[in-house]
Amino acid sequence: MPFLSFDVEIRRMICSTNAIESVNARIRRAVRARGHFPDEQAALKCVYVVIMSLDPTGTGRNAG
Repeated sequence: MPFLSFDVEIRRMICSTNAIESVNARIRRAVRARGHFPDEQAALKCVYVVIMSLDPTGTGRNAG
């Protein structure tokens, strides 16, 4: 079923769900790369760094 055939309300929910899943995937990737954390504060710092590095516009970053 094509994306645009859904109602506007459902399309908004799908887009917001995709954004949430994207953030969760970025956090999961960073945590897996790190492995283990010595304490909870170190884990929170890792999540903080990932969230602060997200692109707020959603358009991607320029390589230049």
